[in-house]
Amino acid sequence: MQKADQEFLKSRIVAYSSRIISSALESGDLEYRYPKVISIILANFKILELKNSDKFIQHVMLKDDDNNIFLDKMSFLLIDLSKFAGRKEFVQYADDKEKWCYAIKNMWQMKETDIPKRYGIFHELFEECNISKLNAMEKQDYEKSVLEYEDVKDAMKYHRKLGIDEGFEKGMRKGIEKGRQENLRQMVMGMLKKGIDIPTIAEISGMSEEEIAALQP
Repeated sequence: MQKADQEFLKSRIVAYSSRIISSALESGDLEYRYPKVISIILANFKILELKNSDKFIQHVMLKDDDNNIFLDKMSFLLIDLSKFAGRKEFVQYADDKEKWCYAIKNMWQMKETDIPKRYGIFHELFEECNISKLNAMEKQDYEKSVLEYEDVKDAMKYHRKLGIDEGFEKGMRKGIEKGRQENLRQMVMGMLKKGIDIPTIAEISGMSEEEIAALQP
């Protein structure tokens, strides 16, 4: 999940995906038999290319000048969650992709009655993400991370208003990203301890299964 846009976001996405491909290659494999890597980026801000469109997913693939697929082993899905800021209720969405986006965007403020049990995996997602299930320490850490993010976001707005140079803002963004990664790591480790399977954690967190497996105790 990306909370704020970053100057080199797209370059970083490509670098991370390339790292996964590189680590999957076995030494001496001259046929380059690596798995297909699909990077899913949940953006909690307006994606520039989708700004004036009803679309909320930007699907990027490697193609040539004639729009033919050059290679299908690397692709990217950038999902604009800012377009799901409570416009409707969960049950009003017919498309599963829209349901997923709405649920992820609004999970923190949803009640159990918002996602009835008949919606299966979506209700299970709510159950797993329900803040009320956290113990006192976990809840304290969660609330602290939310407050820290809001504090930094407000500080960035204030300094931007004062005309402070972008160097300060870049430093603040790096701080947010570092804190986000640590909070995400702690959340994933907590889910692993509770016995949640790695594919489900990957689906919820946006991390790759390889990254999650590396965090196993």
